[in-house]
Amino acid sequence: MKSTVKMSDIARELGVSTVTVSKALSGKDGVSSALRKTIIQKAEELGYVYNSLPRNMREGRHYLIGILISSKFIGESSFYWVFYQELLTVIKRTAYLGILEIISAEDETSCAVPLILSAKKIDGIIILGQMQDPYLAMISSKIPQCVFLDFYSGIGSRDCVASNNFLGSYSLTNLLIAAGHKNIGFIGSTAATTSILDRYLGFCKAMMEAGLPYQAAIEDRDTKGIYIEIMLCPDKYTAYVCNNDQIAGIVVNQLRKSGLAVPKDISLVGFDNESEVVTSGIGVTSLAFNIAVMSKLAVDLLIQHIESSAYVPRGHSFIDGQVMVKHSIAAPAW
Repeated sequence: MKSTVKMSDIARELGVSTVTVSKALSGKDGVSSALRKTIIQKAEELGYVYNSLPRNMREGRHYLIGILISSKFIGESSFYWVFYQELLTVIKRTAYLGILEIISAEDETSCAVPLILSAKKIDGIIILGQMQDPYLAMISSKIPQCVFLDFYSGIGSRDCVASNNFLGSYSLTNLLIAAGHKNIGFIGSTAATTSILDRYLGFCKAMMEAGLPYQAAIEDRDTKGIYIEIMLCPDKYTAYVCNNDQIAGIVVNQLRKSGLAVPKDISLVGFDNESEVVTSGIGVTSLAFNIAVMSKLAVDLLIQHIESSAYVPRGHSFIDGQVMVKHSIAAPAW
């Protein structure tokens, strides 16, 4: 055997062209899967320099991570764009690349297979932001290497990385109570996401511990996740816990139309730590999520799952956020 095996040696052994061998070993199109497998086996048999084989060929991976986001989360708020950018930053530090696909409401409802998955070129998926259970079940059935980020679900045995919304809402509500508020409303449709439900439950815990009455949540979206007009009761509540800063901004505008100002007349708190552009010019006290830690954990868990056939998902991981005190809380006006 030659001391240095060349592609031409492999080609001569199999009776194919050197170009065909090159395509097969580089992962390019134009070679059938059966012939590609034969060429790779012959290359190793002859002692062709193993490290010259593409890494994805040697290990059976493409080194691509898919990121799925529902179109309903891509709007005026920058929250999920910030999350996506952080994910890409984390992924770039690994041997993998990230590729985004935005899922339309129609495709989510009909459980259409995303393009990045149907192409069978990705090794794992991160679903960023909650989607409908049937859609999650469909994805989970097609690719076990899947992580849910910024929400959790009982669908399948999956890693879920989420913020500690319960504790965050509990802390925010206690800030309003400490300022003297006794009549506090919660704005957010609890059936929409696990995050909103957890925020409402944290609100309820704080109110219960303080011996204060609390009402059902005020709806802010329909069953499709589309924002609806919020039925505010400024004569009933002196403060609101808004389920995100985008809703807080909408509330600020609605109150202004009624001649009321934040925080002079009504106090507010929110989630996501958005800029004043989103919150209608008011610095809203808000819960800032540790996006960097959440993103790194999600990517680390997914790569562990991809690279180990013995990997067992760890389940739900909750990351604490930080309350950012701004200018939206004052003593009750009445």
